[in-house]
Amino acid sequence: MSENSLDNEEFDVVILGTGLIESIIASDIAAADRKVLHIDRNPYYGGNFACFSLSSFFQWAVQYRDVRQTPRVEVILGDASQQSSSTLVIDRALSSIDVPCNSASLLLQALGPYSTGGQDFDSERCKALLERLLANDRKYSIELAPKLSLCRGDMIDLLVDLGIGEYVQFKGLEHNYLVRNGVLERVPDSKEDIFASKSLSLIEKRKLMRLMTVISDDDECDKLLDEATQDSSDFVSFIQTKFKLDGKLLDAVVYAVARVGAGEIPSARDGCESVRKYVRSMGRYGRMAYLCAMYGGGSEMAQAFCRLCAVSGGTYILGEDVEVSGGKDGGFNVRLQNHGTVRAKSVIMASSYANASAATNDSLVISRAFCILDQPVLGDDTSALLSYIGKDGEQTVSLLYLTQATMATPLGHGILYAWAPGQMADRKEQLNEAMKAVIHGSASGATPLLTAFFEMRELAVGRESAIVTGLPDATVDFDSTVKDARRILSGYFSGQQN
Repeated sequence: MSENSLDNEEFDVVILGTGLIESIIASDIAAADRKVLHIDRNPYYGGNFACFSLSSFFQWAVQYRDVRQTPRVEVILGDASQQSSSTLVIDRALSSIDVPCNSASLLLQALGPYSTGGQDFDSERCKALLERLLANDRKYSIELAPKLSLCRGDMIDLLVDLGIGEYVQFKGLEHNYLVRNGVLERVPDSKEDIFASKSLSLIEKRKLMRLMTVISDDDECDKLLDEATQDSSDFVSFIQTKFKLDGKLLDAVVYAVARVGAGEIPSARDGCESVRKYVRSMGRYGRMAYLCAMYGGGSEMAQAFCRLCAVSGGTYILGEDVEVSGGKDGGFNVRLQNHGTVRAKSVIMASSYANASAATNDSLVISRAFCILDQPVLGDDTSALLSYIGKDGEQTVSLLYLTQATMATPLGHGILYAWAPGQMADRKEQLNEAMKAVIHGSASGATPLLTAFFEMRELAVGRESAIVTGLPDATVDFDSTVKDARRILSGYFSGQQN
């Protein structure tokens, strides 16, 4: 055995996958003086929250993605509305080839087998476009599952409580937009914005001010929540009746503040709680309710929690294949490809490590897309959260616009993310429409250099004795991620006491 062998060592818990949920769990268990071994089969941190340079994104698509969770990645080089664009459909089993990082010619050669129809993928036009993109390769931070942090949300409170907020750099999100009928409408974020707005009538300003006043006052808000609890109507009906909101004001509160998604109608209390958290988040670290992490939120935070785990004595191994089996006297045997076999009292794993099959029809499925733009659409030093409403309010898509302000793109470019629950076969057109609505509605003249579509599926896990974590959901903030981690930790520690 090598000097680095862990053969026959015993751990309280082995955690497989360095996604954000697994990383929060690892740091908490290590802080409780448990012996933790944290492993990822991939050579990078973040799991399904990972963040990549452009060439690394291609490498993920070809080599590292779990084809059960993400069976297909479609990449369009150039503007999809133009005949000169070229399309890659990466839908085969993972390749063992190395994807070059610094050569457009070699990258085209590696990706060529995945091209489909239309223009010749290995053309001078494609080469010139890829060379333009690869010239700034490391200045792109492409997230698989982008999310934000509410200023008074669970994630920020957790980072502050653990003293690791300094490990992650944040910038306040600048704007919140509603995208309706091809028009981008700024959502007022404060009382000052409401007063200064030229698009709101005096009556509309009074209605919004009343809502802000009630939500901001503890006693008034508690009374409102009590009323909402007793009211049998849904959230939309409740605020229509209580605050006389309709039209664009109603849409702004429902979709851009409470973040109600397609087909979702929360209870009156749950909806009011969402509005309360949003309003109370404003003013803590600036005007806006959300913070955006620099260099990719989920990945940076996962690494912050992993660092905390390591400080508490956790052991880390990346790029290591593993096999888990039950031990003869309870517990688990975990065989590592290069470091021997270890014993573990408990195993916690991302679903891709479990004995899982492809997603079933009732599994969580999120369709995701992003496009890299040749120029900013909403400003070169800004960021924005957008809510796209389709026809009759039936199609809602969340969008996030980032620039070099958060180190997401090189100077002069922008990246626009779009996502919604549902399978790509049903959602692709809506995601595309939402991105086009933002680009055209901004009247910036920007065109996409590259667009990508893929979906993430929750796997149908068999009867596992290990604890299995889930995928990033379709919400725009990290609070649900923290809640999932706390739920698993509660089960783990209660099981240790029994």
